[in-house]
Amino acid sequence: MLLILPLKTSKRYDISTPLAKWVDSSNPYITSDQVKDDLVRLSSLRNCLTAGSITTSYCHSAAIAGRALEDCMEYYACLLEAENRGFPTADDAMVGAKDLKVSWTCAFSEEEPIVRKNIRYERACVLYNVAALQSYLAATEDLSTKDGRSNAMKLFGAAATTFRHLRTDLMDGPSKDTDPSADLSAPCLSMCEYINLAQGQMCAYEAATNRPTQLHGLLAKIAAAAADLYNTVLEYSQDPIIKGRLTNTSKAFGSHLKTVSILFRARAEWHQSRVCHADHAYPMELARLRFADTCCDEALKYQAETVTLSSSTGAIRTTGGGVALAREIQHLKNIVSARKVEAEKENKEIYLETIPDVKDLEKVVPASMMAPEKLPPLAEGLDPNSLQRPIFGSIPKI
Repeated sequence: MLLILPLKTSKRYDISTPLAKWVDSSNPYITSDQVKDDLVRLSSLRNCLTAGSITTSYCHSAAIAGRALEDCMEYYACLLEAENRGFPTADDAMVGAKDLKVSWTCAFSEEEPIVRKNIRYERACVLYNVAALQSYLAATEDLSTKDGRSNAMKLFGAAATTFRHLRTDLMDGPSKDTDPSADLSAPCLSMCEYINLAQGQMCAYEAATNRPTQLHGLLAKIAAAAADLYNTVLEYSQDPIIKGRLTNTSKAFGSHLKTVSILFRARAEWHQSRVCHADHAYPMELARLRFADTCCDEALKYQAETVTLSSSTGAIRTTGGGVALAREIQHLKNIVSARKVEAEKENKEIYLETIPDVKDLEKVVPASMMAPEKLPPLAEGLDPNSLQRPIFGSIPKI
């Protein structure tokens, strides 16, 4: 039930030749012969990724096995160092690399690839894949184990940090691309960032449910935060840019995100109903049980819609498929419904209380385990200083 974010792909392309021409025509400090080995290294890293480990949008498993994450990080660090040494960061007719033509597919496969003549856009595309691979590693951790849940939370946090850096530092600012592919637009990158935050919060919920003692008050707060995060992702998925340019993605992701958001709202109400029961607040318990039961019915409806959209468009892939999510919802509904029947009977025969309306219930206060201050920093491997072999050392930094 965890979303797998697709990868960006590109074709094999020798970037060393056009960049060598740019060096000879634009850099007053050196000639291309002086950085020939560095340019060949840059081109080799790119071709290792585009013609070897990352060949389709959903080749994550093979890519990880082929060390694509490590290669992406190294390539990114090399590109960043190239920028630090003055290589072109925009498609400028005066100072740009006129012969350079880098192109990557839109990860969500609903747009034709666009061509750029600068290495900043190349760096942005590579960083997207770093984040998508981090997210995939998180989604495929074994959540039935304590270590698996802990690792998944950290990796989802790392992916969210990477997507945020991509959005705020690369795709914004003075050198930003004014018309990027849809997957690199601000709303789509925000959607990807919050998908990882929401899925990390889901792992936090799984961790809390596996404690020896069920702390229903805490579980209600964690579930409420997950519901809020999934609802935020839902809002981004319905942004006009995504709805207009990634129509199938907007529909399929929207339906899935709505389903999971409602599921976690139902979970929050179920756990809070147990708190009410323990406090002998039986009318409040029954009101929350009724709300949770209604949420389960609504979640099942949206899940059926997601399955239809997924099979017709292929725009969404999750761990466990739709069956796993439907099973989770139905399991919760069975528990809630059974207790609701008991509570209805108890109130009718014993308490004779007026049951409050849903709108009068106090909102469960969310507790986010994925707040910004709790997220890991950007991966060290993306820093040029982490390179075992420095690159472009013969060119002065600008």
